Amino acid sequence: MRRVLFFLNPLLMERRNRRAAVDRVAGMLRETGCTVELQDTLSAHSAGEQAQEAVTNGFDTIFVCGGDGTIFQVIQGVAGSSTALGVIPFGTGNVLAQNLRLPLNPIEAMRAQMNAPAVPIPLGKITCKTAGHTKDRNWYFVIAAGMGVHAALMNLAPTGSGKRVGGRAAYYAGGIRLLFQHPVEPFDLQMTLADGSVRKCRASEVIAVRVGEINRWRPGGEMRKPVLRVASIPETTRLGLAHASFHALITRKSSGSSQLPYPQYEDVSMLTCNPIPDYSYQSPLLIEADGEVIGMKRATISIAQRQLRLLWPNSAEA
Repeated sequence: MRRVLFFLNPLLMERRNRRAAVDRVAGMLRETGCTVELQDTLSAHSAGEQAQEAVTNGFDTIFVCGGDGTIFQVIQGVAGSSTALGVIPFGTGNVLAQNLRLPLNPIEAMRAQMNAPAVPIPLGKITCKTAGHTKDRNWYFVIAAGMGVHAALMNLAPTGSGKRVGGRAAYYAGGIRLLFQHPVEPFDLQMTLADGSVRKCRASEVIAVRVGEINRWRPGGEMRKPVLRVASIPETTRLGLAHASFHALITRKSSGSSQLPYPQYEDVSMLTCNPIPDYSYQSPLLIEADGEVIGMKRATISIAQRQLRLLWPNSAEA
């Protein structure tokens, strides 16, 4: 690390003296001889452009001071570059920090990453129609991407205000409410499995995962492997979705004696999601990546050719 940029999500810097904590963290690097600059993200969607500009300007390391959503936006600008990415977790879920085993204390998180190797990580890629764009757009992700009711949960607080009030409890409450209120509707799913075989089905939920853990859920992804760990729930009812979600989060069973569905797991190289022709949908089929709603109706998810150099403490032991 020689020239370092800290990206700060200003919405998350408003409380608990967080900005002062970032100043202390930046000071730790300056004491080692690094040139350090701090920059607020101008908006949720400008972070990728700002990160790309930072790469062009020669910053060798970028630390994201925010949550998984801010990291997702920054990745759009650093994917495929030699710039390393570090994380100072200030978000609600902090899923990437969870998988890197980073402390939530910003000082301790920096200490863990100061001498950590920059590990090349194959990124996930999702291609979909995005609002405001006439053509499909590619997005890169490091945690997960998919379609279904879980994407509607991410859409509960598009401005981010809901994420700052109530934290994870707000998400769990929102998830319960969605199970009772949001339509559970099927879509066509086609998966190319890791062995090259193709599987087609109708599903009510699909998530392509790159990490081992998402809060309480243990889907078993591996960031260093160029494969998607895909969890799906076949076409089902509201009760079936609740049953499968319970077993995914609590019992971790993928089969049993019940006639209701269980979560299904596959290692996949590519998948496509499409609306069923002539099906009358009550609500849009939303698409999310790393907790951010990015499109609707149809998507293709695969492993990208681009990698991310991620600061990963104790990566050899992971």
